[in-house]
Amino acid sequence: MGKKVKGNGEGTIYFSNALNCWVAQYVEPSGKRKTLKQKKNEKVSDFKKRFTNIINDINNNYYIESTTTSLYNILKDYIEDKHKTGIISDRTYIRNMENLKLLEKCCNNFIYKPIQKVTSLEIKKALPNFVQLEINNTQTNEKVLKIYSQNIIDKLYMFLNKGFKIAFSERIINYNLMDNESIKKPKSKKELEKVEALTVDEEKKLIQLLRKSNHKYRNILLLTLFTGMRIGETLALTRDNIDLKENTITIEKTLTKNKDGKVVLGERTKTKAGRRTIYLSNNAKVVLKNILSTNISNIYNLIFYDYKKNTFITPLEINCYLKRLNNANHICKHIHTHMLRHTYATRCIEAGMSAKVLQKNLGHVRVQTTLDTYTSVFEKFNKDENEKYNLYMKQIGI
Repeated sequence: MGKKVKGNGEGTIYFSNALNCWVAQYVEPSGKRKTLKQKKNEKVSDFKKRFTNIINDINNNYYIESTTTSLYNILKDYIEDKHKTGIISDRTYIRNMENLKLLEKCCNNFIYKPIQKVTSLEIKKALPNFVQLEINNTQTNEKVLKIYSQNIIDKLYMFLNKGFKIAFSERIINYNLMDNESIKKPKSKKELEKVEALTVDEEKKLIQLLRKSNHKYRNILLLTLFTGMRIGETLALTRDNIDLKENTITIEKTLTKNKDGKVVLGERTKTKAGRRTIYLSNNAKVVLKNILSTNISNIYNLIFYDYKKNTFITPLEINCYLKRLNNANHICKHIHTHMLRHTYATRCIEAGMSAKVLQKNLGHVRVQTTLDTYTSVFEKFNKDENEKYNLYMKQIGI
């Protein structure tokens, strides 16, 4: 072994007679000892410079330790940590894990590979899978081409970006590949699904059928239709949420599912903006007066409760009943409970309600969500309103 020479900062550099090359030793931030060897045909000055650069990176917190951590592991830990710390609910946890499972299929060429070895080319090759992906039909075992909506693409791309961002912030990688200007979020080939709402005549028919009925779910459907609440929010209402003097209803919880898929009463609404107080329409107030005239005696103080089974009334039960009602009476082509929320929003826009007020009533986080969801309805309303100008100008002879 040759004479030892100190490098800049920590570490040792020396010439090894046994190896017949220069060797350097240093300690990584984690405490792991590393050995660096002079490459064949590498100048001594270049080797010493390479070693010095490593020591400088360690001292300046720029050093990246070698790891086999994959994108999948980073994202799985991220989702698990958010759930354990209460940042996301059980239901959101399930959705996030489902998104991760889909991302696993789309990015199977690199998602399990050490993230330090992933290339931008591999990411680019995987991105078309976000638009359409050939998958196996579990029932027929045939290949099926699945075309994804923009909403799904947005979620997958967000997760992909989040994984690399975490890796960069935790010093696992020294460059976030998603910052590459040549990597762009794909666009869906699928047409945007139009918001499904009942027409005025269809809504009238549904209301008439429900008002004539004595079915235990009638008031649930009517209240949802007249307030625009999500069905889970309607089913989580308590007597304390209703103030008939102030003519308001406060939405602060929702029925949701836990990790095991069991329906439970959530501690909060779907989003932070979901916690809101809205003014009651005359129709909603009539329904609530009818509900509150009955005895409420369950441990949750819920206004809707299955006393026979001593448990919650679930959104699935309501949806199934609504579909049976439609099949028997042919209200419209097809129906589901979320259409009641869209119907309420559509009537609000037709009545001239501003997007900002509607956003608050619906519990959307951003007004843009409201505008994007009901673009066609707002456009039709604007067209009808502008037509009033033409009629007025014609009346005054201009």
